[in-house]
Formats: sequence, C-alpha cells, structure tokens
Amino acid sequence: MKQALVTQCFGDDWNKIIGLTRPRMEDYCKRHGCDFILIDKPLTHPIQYSKSAIGNIMATKGYDQVTFVDADVLIAADCPKLSDDAGVFCAFDEGAYLDRKPEMAKLAGTFGGMIEPKFYVNTGVFVIHSKAVGILSMPPIGLHPNHFAEQTWLNVMAHLWNIPLTDLDPSFNCMTSVESHFGLDRHKDAMIIHYAGQSNDLTKLADQIKSDDAKLAELGR
Repeated sequence: MKQALVTQCFGDDWNKIIGLTRPRMEDYCKRHGCDFILIDKPLTHPIQYSKSAIGNIMATKGYDQVTFVDADVLIAADCPKLSDDAGVFCAFDEGAYLDRKPEMAKLAGTFGGMIEPKFYVNTGVFVIHSKAVGILSMPPIGLHPNHFAEQTWLNVMAHLWNIPLTDLDPSFNCMTSVESHFGLDRHKDAMIIHYAGQSNDLTKLADQIKSDDAKLAELGR
C-alpha cells in the first residue's frame, strides 16, 4: 500500500512553525515507510480548504492512504503508524465532548442536505483511504462555509457520503482541551501534540513548541 503523510503551511509566519515541527514529521515518515508531502500554495479561501488537494494527490500519485496533520503538531518519536487499522477514515471525534453536531446539521440543511450527525471529528489529524476520497468534495464555487474553517464541511461530507468512522484515540490528537478532559500529560502520554486554537500569537506558539519539543527529547520521545 502506497502511503504519505501530508501537511500544509502558508506564509512566512507559518513557515517558522513548520520549521519547528517538520523534522518530527519527516522522522515519522522514515520510521514508517511513507512519503512526506507539504502543500505550500493555498488553493482557495478559507485556506484550510486547500487540504482538499489530498484527493488530487492520491489520484495523480497513486497513494492508497494518506495521513494528514496540521502544521502545528509535534509527533513523538515513539508514535506508532496511525494508518494501521485505520479503516477508510480515522479521526478523533471531538463531538464526543464538544457538541458541534447541531451546527453541522444546520450547515447541511443550508445546502439542501439532510443528515443525522453521528460524529464530529477534528480535522487537524486524520487518516483517509482512497475509498473515502468523497469527503474531500469542495462546496459550490464561491461558497466556502467558514465554520471552524473547513472542518464542519468535511464532517458534513463524511455523513453525506456515508463514510464509516474509525475513532482515533485522543492521545494521537492531544489538544489542550483534550489533555485536561482525558487526563493526559502531553509530554508523557501524547503521541501527537496538536496546538489547536493557539494561532492568534504565532511567536508565543513557536516558544511553546520549542519548549515541548525539548521536553519530549528529554524523555526520549
């Protein structure tokens, strides 16, 4: 099975962040035999919708499975291969503790779709098989809902395409809110630390990433 890890990063400020996180992403790829791909040119706005290019990457380069991670993640050195036992679509269901399902159903209705939400995943870390590529379908031209960027739209697509979810353990998408809710210690327990919601101050974020990276290295992770 041909596999890749994909991330995306746009602009000089974010390039400083990916400069801190990319080495661990590339190490992950070397350990687990997958290619590293960086999407560095935005396709549309909100720019997060650019991850829809994953579908084109899979089709043109022959990848059977892609693991996507946001630029603002640190992957621990002992992180196992996410794509093992991932099914066709694997992501962390943050809707299990933050109920965003009503807004998802509302968005689907706005575009003429009727869904009964079963999950609401965070799209900062996910694994997708080519069989589930329909979830990367774009909205109508010129209409790009900005409810948590592309995240709510992708969740809607997963339901409309009837894609089954393999739930990702929160340790593989350890956001600040997840860390406290599940009693995780990001340095000792997290396989992937995700700095979701911290992009309003990228200088502060860079300092946090440097500190956590050093702490992981100290622990041999």
